[in-house]
Amino acid sequence: MGKRCEEYLEAIYLLEKNLGKARIKDIAEKLSVKPSSVIEYLRKLCSNGLINYRPGHEVKLTEKGFSEAEKIYEKHKLIKSFLISLGVSEETAEKDSCVMEHYLSKETFEKIAEYIKRTRLTTSAPEVSNHSNSSS
Repeated sequence: MGKRCEEYLEAIYLLEKNLGKARIKDIAEKLSVKPSSVIEYLRKLCSNGLINYRPGHEVKLTEKGFSEAEKIYEKHKLIKSFLISLGVSEETAEKDSCVMEHYLSKETFEKIAEYIKRTRLTTSAPEVSNHSNSSS
């Protein structure tokens, strides 16, 4: 799964989670793209069975899309926690984790997850699930 696909799935996931729905306008705003670009990419996600979308209606993640989006978001949260544990500011950790989540190898991500699990008893890092999303 590519970076762009992951960005769309995560955006839709967060909009559904926080607003209860994902609309074209909200997705475009979250990703800083034009609504026409969102519609074009939604067709691809729909054909891959990751979302349900009909023009004029809300975008909904399918079970498969929800599962993938949840993994991406868990990866994001774990990387952010790792960066914060290193002393990176929350604002910078948020920005950097948005970039890093799409490019880390599975091996590197798993090592970060192991590190967070080992150190979470002595830090405020959240518990980590065993979801891993293999990129690279």
